[in-house]
Amino acid sequence: MLALAWLAAFNLRSGFIGIGPVLPALTVDLGLSFAQASFLVAVPTLMMGLMAVPGGALVDRWGPSPVIAIGLTLVAVGGGLRAFAPGFVLLLAATFLFGAGIGLSQPSLPRLMRSRFPFRLGMTTGIYASGLISGSIVSASLTGPMLDHIGEPAAWRLPLALWGVLAGGALLTWAVVMCPWRTEPADAGSLPDSDVAVVATWSPWRDPRAWISAAIFAAQGIVYYLMVAWLPAIYGEAGTSTAVTAGLFAVFNAATLPAILLFPSWSDRIHRRRPPSLVAASFVLIGVLGLLVLPLADPWRWLWPALAGAGVSGAFAMALVLPADVAPPGRTGAAAGMVLAIGYAAAALGPVIAGVVRDVTGSFDATLRLLPVIAVVMIVLSLLAPELSPTRIDD
Repeated sequence: MLALAWLAAFNLRSGFIGIGPVLPALTVDLGLSFAQASFLVAVPTLMMGLMAVPGGALVDRWGPSPVIAIGLTLVAVGGGLRAFAPGFVLLLAATFLFGAGIGLSQPSLPRLMRSRFPFRLGMTTGIYASGLISGSIVSASLTGPMLDHIGEPAAWRLPLALWGVLAGGALLTWAVVMCPWRTEPADAGSLPDSDVAVVATWSPWRDPRAWISAAIFAAQGIVYYLMVAWLPAIYGEAGTSTAVTAGLFAVFNAATLPAILLFPSWSDRIHRRRPPSLVAASFVLIGVLGLLVLPLADPWRWLWPALAGAGVSGAFAMALVLPADVAPPGRTGAAAGMVLAIGYAAAALGPVIAGVVRDVTGSFDATLRLLPVIAVVMIVLSLLAPELSPTRIDD
């Protein structure tokens, strides 16, 4: 089950991140404007937020297995069709399908962990979330060398086709093993009949704990997407060479993988969510303060991106665990959909804000000063994060 969840998560990121390295060649080959090219990056992020709420509603009604199957179908078809699009209109349409598949699938994974591993939510969330990180790292690492090896104007089509084929393979594996047409098991810990009406009227939009979870997800998302988009430019502006900048950026990305496994697993071990969330937010604060004050001082310059990467990854994992904690049985999808919708909508603003500030001020200094403020907000939110109730602890 966990291997399948990891495989599904891997394919929810590989084709998404893989568009970045091919974008310059794609833009030239199809004769796109920079505005048109930017839509190909923005649309999946937009759809991840827009489709999270209906995806959460569907998974609460049908169960995670069929919804993930539908989502992977859209990812495979939409992602693969991008490789054969002759122009911008069809390419954009395929990108909408691709993004919708990601948006539908993501709320299903917290629901899947809640129904199958109710007392190991932290550990199991870290495992499937590591698939998201692995998909990002693998696609970012392999797409560029593939383009260089082919060396043709239309070389961008092969990587996009490859990520689509891999998603199709994941879909086939999921269908064979999970049999999505079968009835899904109910969430563990079902409520007595007297409380069914209360659960039916529960909404994450009226639950302060869900809003705190969404705010944590949004805050880490702003920091992560801002740093992914602009960290190389920030280092370049500070005077580092291209090789050193690439190495520092690699440290940032490498630190995300162990952190996404360790922080939620630690929260299971101590039966608490706040301490790991607080430590992760503190890592972010130390890392971004280091980037602001001593970005190039040896040997500390290697520590700052490592702490920032580990911090945002740990906060990301904890924010994925929290919806399954706060939702009553049968409503995990609704809670996850709300958290993801708000989080990705806010996260999409991060790189835009950084770019606008850079254009207005002429440097990234103002953006760097904003990051510690967001990190402090994350610390405050971590202190308010919902904790496990005694009935959710495995004695």
